[in-house]
Parts: sequence; C-alpha cells; structure tokens
Amino acid sequence: MTTRATSTLEKMFLKGTPESILKHIQSHKILAPSVVLKIAVPLLKTKLSASQRLTILEQVTISALHDQQITLAESTLTEICGIAGKNSQRYRKLLALCLESQANYEKALEIYDAMLEDNNSNIYALKRKYCILRAEINDIEARKCLNDYLERNASDAAGWEEMAKTCMENGDYQGASFCYEEVILFSPTDSSIHCTLGELYVSVGGKENYTLARKHFAQCLEFDGSCVRAMYGLISASEHFLDVAGGGNVSKKSKGYVDEEETEMVKDLKRHAISLLRESYQGTGLSAALLESILAL
Repeated sequence: MTTRATSTLEKMFLKGTPESILKHIQSHKILAPSVVLKIAVPLLKTKLSASQRLTILEQVTISALHDQQITLAESTLTEICGIAGKNSQRYRKLLALCLESQANYEKALEIYDAMLEDNNSNIYALKRKYCILRAEINDIEARKCLNDYLERNASDAAGWEEMAKTCMENGDYQGASFCYEEVILFSPTDSSIHCTLGELYVSVGGKENYTLARKHFAQCLEFDGSCVRAMYGLISASEHFLDVAGGGNVSKKSKGYVDEEETEMVKDLKRHAISLLRESYQGTGLSAALLESILAL
C-alpha cells in the first residue's frame, strides 16, 4: 500500500460513497479489514446488483479472516456458494483461505491441487500452496512448488527473492546467487542486493566467483559509499582472489594462471577498500590499533 493510496483513502472517507471506498481499497490492495467490515457489512443490508453483492461478500470474507471473525467469514462464504456455486473458482479460493485460517492445511492443499489440475498455470493456487508448504516446513516440496511458480511467472522479483532466501536456508549459495542475479535485473541500483550477491559469491568460492563478488561489492559502494559491509566484503573478496590466483607463486605464473595486471588491480581495490574503511571509522571512538587488528584477521 503506497502513501498516496492511503492519503486518497483518507480523503474519500470525507466525501466518498461506501462503494467507491471499497473499490479503492480493492483496486489498490490496501489491507484495512476493520475499515472494510465497518463499511461493507451495513452495505450488504441494502439493495445491490448480483455482481456488486458478490464482490462485496468476497471483500467481507477476506477482511473477516484477517480480523479473525471466523463466524462472519463462514456466513458470507455460505452466501457466496449459493450465488456462484460450489465449483466456482471464487468460492473454492475463499473456502481454501477459510481452511487455512483454521490451520486445516491438508484440506486447503486438496483444493489448491484440484485447482492446479484444472489449470497447472494457476498462479494464485501455486502461491497459496507454497505458503502452506513453507508453514509446514516442507522445504523440498516448497522449493518444487516455488520453482513451478517461477517457471510460469519469471518476472516476479519477489518470487525470485523468496527462492533465494529458501536456497540460503538450505545452504545452497550457488542457487541463491542465481536467484539474486534475477532480482538485480529488476532493481539494478539496489545497493543491498549487490552487497548480498557479493557475500554469496564469496561463500561459494573459486576464482571466478571471487571476481564476481568483487564487482558486486564495488557496485554496492558506488551506490552507497557508506556501506561498511561492502568495504569488508571487497577486502575479503580481494584477499581470497589473490590467494586462489597464486599471489607471488612463480610456478603458477609460468603456467599463465595469474594475470599480473589483474592482480595489481585487485591489490589496488583492496587498498582502496581499506582506505574507505578507515575513513568510515574516523571519529567513532574505534582505536586505530583495534581497526588494524580487525583488518589483520
């Protein structure tokens, strides 16, 4: 919910009709269950068209679940069933939500699975199924479900970020880095994502990954020059790269394993990161000796 949407809602309370307020809440996906119930429940007692009544009943059902008014939700759901039919998508979605609210995940999953049998690209059913599997800590099935969702909706940045977090929880840092590379396509100037990607590449290890880590830490510092995490990360990635590249080992140089220009560039980057780190700690009370001991670790 944006600040603008909230501000508009406040203005509508002063001069808007109940129908326009409910429509605004629905179209902007504003989570305001108490407001919806206060306006919509009395409205259901007035004369409405069939489509209007069904839409408002749906809003009341969802808001009642958010407000933990299960009896009200069950009452409106029964009326929806009578209007739309028990096999309608609208009724089945709301029934599954009611079952979820009662922690009856098994029955809810049966409904979502049935919806997916009817249409295996049902984004809503895939999302809800994933949420249930995550709640039940069924990591393998949850990742499979989320993967199915992303195959059908690859432009969902939040979905890729959720998959990245799931991978990290399971120690799959390579998979998490792939997911965050997808996320960065949607937010190329987000310094925190660049920093997280850098840390993941350092965790995976290997010369190429240390190079990628270095680039992302440098990118993070370009967007946010005060990010201490990225400073430490750049130092760490540079040190690991120099260790893997062979440093001053002559035998490795003779095999073409070390690019001397790149090695010097990495050393310069490390010195630059250390300089930034020292500047960032100036005036903070951290003694120079303590900082040097930290950098020596």
